Order: sequence, then C-alpha cells, then structure tokens
Amino acid sequence: MNTVAKASKLPHLVSRICLGQYREMELTEFVNLVQKISLSYLKYQEVIGKHIRWERNKNMGELEDLALDCVAGLFMRNDQGEFVQFKKYFLQSGTDPQTLDEVEILVLLRRLVIKKTKQELSRIFKERDPEGAKIVRNIKVAIKSSVDFHSFKEMGREYIFWTNGSTQKLGLAQPDQVGSGQNGRGKGVTGEALLEFLRKTQPSIPEKSLKGEYLSAYCPKDPVSAGIRKMLGVVKIDQRYQNFLPLDMVARIMRHTNLEMARDRLTSQITDVSPLDDLKLKEIEKRKQAVLRRIKKKIENQYVSTEKISSEKGEIYFKALAEILDDISQGKKYDSYFKHLKRYMPELTQRAYRTQERTIFEYLGKLIKKWFREALIELL
Repeated sequence: MNTVAKASKLPHLVSRICLGQYREMELTEFVNLVQKISLSYLKYQEVIGKHIRWERNKNMGELEDLALDCVAGLFMRNDQGEFVQFKKYFLQSGTDPQTLDEVEILVLLRRLVIKKTKQELSRIFKERDPEGAKIVRNIKVAIKSSVDFHSFKEMGREYIFWTNGSTQKLGLAQPDQVGSGQNGRGKGVTGEALLEFLRKTQPSIPEKSLKGEYLSAYCPKDPVSAGIRKMLGVVKIDQRYQNFLPLDMVARIMRHTNLEMARDRLTSQITDVSPLDDLKLKEIEKRKQAVLRRIKKKIENQYVSTEKISSEKGEIYFKALAEILDDISQGKKYDSYFKHLKRYMPELTQRAYRTQERTIFEYLGKLIKKWFREALIELL
C-alpha cells in the first residue's frame, strides 16, 4: 500500500495537528506518516549510491531510527504545546488545510519533511565525519574556482567532469557566469556538444581501480584541485569508462588515502623508539591515568551519588570512556559513542541510546577529550 493510500483523511488530520485538537491516536498516525516519508527519501538516497547508514548493513531498524531523528525537530512544541513548525508552515497563508485535497496536502507535507531530512542529514554527516565534510566542501570550492572543473546532478547524485581547455567549445559557463542562464555546473547536462563529450554510455570506473591509480600518483602536498585533476585524468584517458566521477566517490577516496598515509607515517615514526620517545610515552600514559581518575570521580560525585544514574551504569560509562581514551592516546580511529557503549550494554538500541544515554555519556566523552588535550598541551 502506498503512502497516499495510507494518508486517509489527511487534510482533516493535518488541520487537527496544527490547531492542537488531535487525539493521541491521531498524533501517532501523523508521526508514523512523517517518518515513512523521511524513510522513503533515505531509501532512495541509498538506491542512488549514498552511504546513509552508520553500520552499512541491511539493518532496517537503523534507517527507521535515522528517519525519526531527521524529523524529530518538526515536532518541537512551544509553551502552549503547539507544534510551531507545522502550524507556521500550513497556516501561515491563512488557508485551512481542510480546504485542500489529499494530493495537495501530501505534496506540501512531503516538501516540508524532505527539506528537513536533507538539513538533518547534512548535520549528522558533519558530526559523524567532520574531516569528510571538510573534503566535500573543499571539492565544491575547487569546482567553483576552476574554469575546467564542472559538475552536474543526475538522479540526486552530483558528478564532476574536467573539460581540460574545452569549456567554451562545450558551451559551459565560466566560474563568474554561473547562474547567468548559460549551461554550467549545477545546471544539468545539456547541449549536443557536451553530451557527445561525456561518455555516458560507458560504465563507471570501479572505485577500487580508481583508488589504485590515484595512489600511484598521490602526493601529500597536493591541493584538493590537484587530487581531483589526477582522478579525472585517469578516466579521461581510459576509454573503457565514463569520463566523469561521482563527487562522493572522489571525496571518499581522498578521505581514505589521507587516513592511510597518516597511519603509515605514524607507523614509520614509532618503529624506532628512542629513550626520549619512551619517556614521552610514559608521560602520556601518566596523564591518561590522571584523566581517568578525574572522570571516575566526576561520574561518582555528579551522577551516581545524586541517583541520576545507577552505580552499575556509572561503572559501564567509565569502562566505555576508558576504551575511547585508550584509542585516542594510541592515535587510533575510535568508534562512535554508541558503539563503544553498546559493547558493555549489548541490548542497547540506537533509539534507547538517544533518549536515555546520549546526553550524559557524550558530555563525559567530550570532557575526557578536553582534559586529555589540555594535558598533552601542558606536556608539550
């Protein structure tokens, strides 16, 4: 059954939600509908190649939880208990939602929910991987700044291509002409010459193959624009593949390459440990233990003794935080807060984590990072 069929008497339902005259059963029905609209958008993003799930498996519960996370902000209430965003969105024009038909009200609702989902996804991705978000931002700046880099969107995914001196010949906009009505980045792929230039009938290069070619030409001092040019250079000369690349693939390869090179450098640096290095490691370990003692005391005094959490949960929090700090002190990439806590609370779901654990646990996690950073600065 599709969403439209399930949205029976939707204008009446939306009107009651906006006016605050709903029954509990109606609110549950409306929340479920909004979540399903967001979920359908997330599923579509996965179909077109986006990595939405943190776990990257087929656990549908995670995607449903993420959809609920994305739309939760729409259900914020004011002091009078009104859903301010829905009320403002549907009633601002003075139109009663009940005067609209099913399709009209559903189109409006989908527009609002999908816009909110996009906003929240962007925020979640930045929090999840700030370094990756920075790379994507730098790629977009490089495209905007270069005469020869262009992008287009197709099926919700953004692609990059390199004209290499053929910008005017292909009828593409210069960087200072974007938005002037000419064909260019963000305008989609149009124009006979451009369609002929892009090898759209060919398959996309496998990510593993592109990464291997990029690594052979990689230079740590390269700016982002040089990295893009090297990747596009690979598909430009290889006629077997499309001569354009998904922006998210380019960002992912850059991200992974930077991590691998940093890990290799760190490994090479610690293979030959001098007495001074050994002394530094011992000093770092002392400061780590001091931070752990400090956080244990805070858990006991601020949360266990005031009965905000049980002593058993306090001990679980401490063990998970110690594990995170251990990873940080060794330069490892640590897992999400949720994953660390779940190791000690196997039955913990993401929904329960968000509603019951996240506020206190992530606050404590930020504290140990801050304290450890301050201790290292003092050591240096």
